[in-house]
Amino acid sequence: MKKSLFIIAAMVVAGFMLQAGQVKAQSSDEKMLKEIEKAIKVQEEEISKQEALVRTYERDIDMRWAMPEISYDFPTPPPPFIYSSEKSFKLSLRKKFDGESITKKTSFTIDKDQKRLKLNAHGSFKEGLLSVKFSLPSGKVFKEIIFDPSADVDWSQSISIEEDSSIYKGQWNVEIKAVKAKGTYVVDISGY
Repeated sequence: MKKSLFIIAAMVVAGFMLQAGQVKAQSSDEKMLKEIEKAIKVQEEEISKQEALVRTYERDIDMRWAMPEISYDFPTPPPPFIYSSEKSFKLSLRKKFDGESITKKTSFTIDKDQKRLKLNAHGSFKEGLLSVKFSLPSGKVFKEIIFDPSADVDWSQSISIEEDSSIYKGQWNVEIKAVKAKGTYVVDISGY
């Protein structure tokens, strides 16, 4: 009987030991599950942060596309400036063309007191052409300047007017003719 008691006691102790091992194994499994859950939670937080960054980036891209297009065209030139005194004057003609075809005439007068005339013309055209024609008081063409896409033009001429020279004194005519012109020009005329 001692032997059977010993066997029963050994079985009870073994059962407790087995149950304790299972509890220990179960508690280590629970610890591992908690660590896995914690790691999953950290990963979910990181994913949430990444998604927030992507949304911010996409919003910024959408805002950039929503911005209006900026144009770098020449500004609209001011109206012509005319300065006049007893012995001097200045006439400035300027315009930006966007494909127009026009013909325009204007005039200026060289008085008997004026000793010099200075003519300037400059401009640049991408398409079409522009002609600026200066005519003497007699009607004879003094100079014609052509603006076209082949080159930018910068022309200047200064004329000394002697007292007995009547060829330059009187009313000059300026004719501006544009044909499907795209570009900008400036003409300055000064007498003094």
